[in-house]
Amino acid sequence: MKILFLPFRILYRIYFAAVFFLVLLVLYPIFWILLLKRENFDRVFRLKVMTSKIILFLDFIYLKKRQPTPKLPPGPVVICSNHASYLDIILMYQILPKKKFLFIGKAELLKWPIINIFFKNLDISVNREKRSSGMKSILRAKQEIENGWSIVIFPEGGIPVDTPELAPFKNGAFKLAIDAQIPILPITILDNWKLFDVDPLLTGPARPGISNVIIHEPIPTIGLDKKDLINLRQQTFETINEPLIETIKGKNN
Repeated sequence: MKILFLPFRILYRIYFAAVFFLVLLVLYPIFWILLLKRENFDRVFRLKVMTSKIILFLDFIYLKKRQPTPKLPPGPVVICSNHASYLDIILMYQILPKKKFLFIGKAELLKWPIINIFFKNLDISVNREKRSSGMKSILRAKQEIENGWSIVIFPEGGIPVDTPELAPFKNGAFKLAIDAQIPILPITILDNWKLFDVDPLLTGPARPGISNVIIHEPIPTIGLDKKDLINLRQQTFETINEPLIETIKGKNN
């Protein structure tokens, strides 16, 4: 039966890529001009929110929050989400459109034509093979938190092979939150691996649909220090993972 849907998957993946690149190509000059000056970064964030809305609308992907959004702190937070699809980054701007944030992401994105404008200057790039790059990214993140920006980190460190199962979390997000004494905001994205899986590149699962998301209660870090890092990491892991367990059961049935 799956072989019957293969042509539709291929066509949709091509259509999705065409929409994504054409929208960014049209908006590229605006991004480029705005990113010349630091004082325009708030405008860049609002433009990213609009851009993601256009892309998702044209690709027939819709966001559904499975439960009411909890009351969020007025200041910065460290946003931690599972990472199962290329859609996660685009969707995040619709999950939290009023909570200005930037991503810590892999430096390779800056090498991709057109796409790089979406990450240039505002977001924080890190080369995970260089320890010095990781340290610089954390220092920059701390500075941006002081400037009022929230930080999005996918604590798995990338898209795991066995999505939607979570990979072990790395420590960076939790060390950052403890050092800055700001809350962790866990988010579970349930469906993106079904809507647009990473592999195989051309024939992997891809279709329009609804992306179900759960925004969990923020986890405070006031008063926590280094000895609390592992417990904070585990609490965040369990919070994000609990709604995924039913999804995994459904995948295996």
